[in-house]
Amino acid sequence: MIAGTHVAFASVLYLGGAALFEYQPSIVGWALTAGGSLLPDIDLPTSKFGRVLFWLSTRLERGFGHRTITHSFLALLAVTMLAGPLYPVNPAWWWAVVGGYWSHLWIDMVNLRGADLLWPSPLRFVFPGNRNYRLETGSKAEMVLLTAFLAIAALLYPVSGSGFRVGLQHLLGNFEMAHDTFIKNAGSYWYTLKLDAVDNLTLEQVRCDCPVVGAWKEGLIVIKDEEPRAVGLSQVNHNLYPTHAELVKGEPLRVVAQRVNMRGRSLRWLLERLDKRHTFYLSGQMVVGSKPTPVEDIDLYRPASLRGRVLRLHYARAGELEPYLGLVAAEGEVYVQFWLRPEDDAVELVFGDEARREVVPEALEGYL
Repeated sequence: MIAGTHVAFASVLYLGGAALFEYQPSIVGWALTAGGSLLPDIDLPTSKFGRVLFWLSTRLERGFGHRTITHSFLALLAVTMLAGPLYPVNPAWWWAVVGGYWSHLWIDMVNLRGADLLWPSPLRFVFPGNRNYRLETGSKAEMVLLTAFLAIAALLYPVSGSGFRVGLQHLLGNFEMAHDTFIKNAGSYWYTLKLDAVDNLTLEQVRCDCPVVGAWKEGLIVIKDEEPRAVGLSQVNHNLYPTHAELVKGEPLRVVAQRVNMRGRSLRWLLERLDKRHTFYLSGQMVVGSKPTPVEDIDLYRPASLRGRVLRLHYARAGELEPYLGLVAAEGEVYVQFWLRPEDDAVELVFGDEARREVVPEALEGYL
């Protein structure tokens, strides 16, 4: 096979693997795959590597001949070991070299001569077995195969890294697939939901590119018109019923989280100590000193809801806490999540005991 066919076939395997196993393709990985796919022909002085390493290629050709030792499992094992130092740096780079090398041996089995995989045994591996269906190097049939590989690589490139499942989800607009994808990668990337939906209360048709915040009762929490809304297939638990949904992955996300003991503290105290320059969400539960308060639509998503003496938070933002800032917790904990972009500064969450100035007097604790 000519060099172009080897590189094209290796590219198909590299991009196909990225689509199947959902690893992120890179220029370095792709280059290592292509280089590995050309390396077995180092036993040929006229090959790409043979010209550069002529002192080695001429000796290999004289001593062993073409497509013998360098096209065997022994050579593949040697390359696997020599490429070993790449594994601690980036396992994908190691796989790229080994996979590229193997792709050369694989496609050479389609050639008339086949490949001596078990060298020094004279047994040759060919595919298919009928010689009439195998290809001659540089023939028109190989050019057709090369064109086919290039076309397949072009088709695979858009879904490489995101995966076939994501590509299918975008094609079908299936909400359940979008939900499962978000759950699988939550906390790793910023996500946007391209959404067509129906408002369960008003029956209004909704269309938006809504940032995704989190999950809620088999659905997703999104921000629409600066308001949190629950999207899902349940008219009881969700505000919006999706008719078409595409989950779009954005830039990497770094989440810094800390649990805060809220006993004797208020949400106002907590918000005063949070860095407002970054996106943050509060989740948790507090028992507060308040009379029982009825809550409408208790099954629908609310980022902050007071039911009796229990204040529950689920991905609540600062603006949604206004009615509850003055309530002091008798018991409870809140998780603070800062969502950071790659360029954001580090956030350090420090909550010392100095805040105990808001502790409820012991004489009143029994009435809370």
